Amino acid sequence: MIDAPPFLAPESALHLLRNACADSSWRVREVLEAEIVKEQPGRRRTLRYRVVAERNGCAAREVSWFAKHYRGSRGKRVFWLLRSLGALAPEVLAPEPIGFSPMLKLLVMSALEGSSLSETLGRSGDADSSVERAGRALALVHGAEIPQRAEYLKAHGPREEIVVLEEARRRASGSPLPTQWVCRFMELCSLVEDELARCEDQERGQALLHRDFHPGQVILPGDGIGEVGVLDWDDAALGESELDLGNLEAHLLLDDLQRRGSIRTAPRLIGALHSGYLARGGISFLRLATYRRAALLRLATLERLADPRISVLDWAELASALTEAAST
Repeated sequence: MIDAPPFLAPESALHLLRNACADSSWRVREVLEAEIVKEQPGRRRTLRYRVVAERNGCAAREVSWFAKHYRGSRGKRVFWLLRSLGALAPEVLAPEPIGFSPMLKLLVMSALEGSSLSETLGRSGDADSSVERAGRALALVHGAEIPQRAEYLKAHGPREEIVVLEEARRRASGSPLPTQWVCRFMELCSLVEDELARCEDQERGQALLHRDFHPGQVILPGDGIGEVGVLDWDDAALGESELDLGNLEAHLLLDDLQRRGSIRTAPRLIGALHSGYLARGGISFLRLATYRRAALLRLATLERLADPRISVLDWAELASALTEAAST
């Protein structure tokens, strides 16, 4: 990837943003601040910009934008999808795609204002209604018409989830975690892979999937009602809606374990999620359980989730608890 300085120094960043936004209604006048917020080596870099810009000849004002610098061609697909989402699911907010530079592989988009669902889960008073709103929003995404030029979106179903579990197996085998846990983990992986293989034999309709739907991706405006925002559509695909639901359920269980060391509030929140989703969509609970179990097993192999800044459990304890949750 290109070194960071051109993206951070005000003068060079101004040139890059003007290039990316040349075909948009925005004109960038000044870059006030730039920072890297996430780095995924070999894949993409996410940056936050505070700029002075004007739109459609109106007075210049200060705005915050995010930009993603891609290594490969994914940015073009994400730019297309973000431009399509407004018509496909207008009740679900997504970052506005401001501009994309094929040469730089740089996607510029607006920020979404509000608190993340992850932040809201720490405030128990409004967690249930927030999760229910997230369920309704997800059902709207899944119920949206598949966009034209859907060849931009790959299919992701049971077969692909088996591949994901194979990667999790490799991480588990190479981990320093206890042998007893590794054996139990491998046993459950085999059971879930068999379930996924049976799902593959039964064709079902495809929905637009987010495919990385977790509490950090859901933005809740401050009014407590109405639209819900969804971030980071990089992994969007076509597949079974239960995959997104199962992933969010697994993250609700993970959040409980990280915050409290045991599963206490997650079952109630999952009930609220179902309530919100079923108001707009349908669920195969058998398939949902399989995808949730697959997600839990994948999460159990990620050491970063046991960072003591976010988890009261160490990795061995968290991996054991997530694996146990996947066994039910």
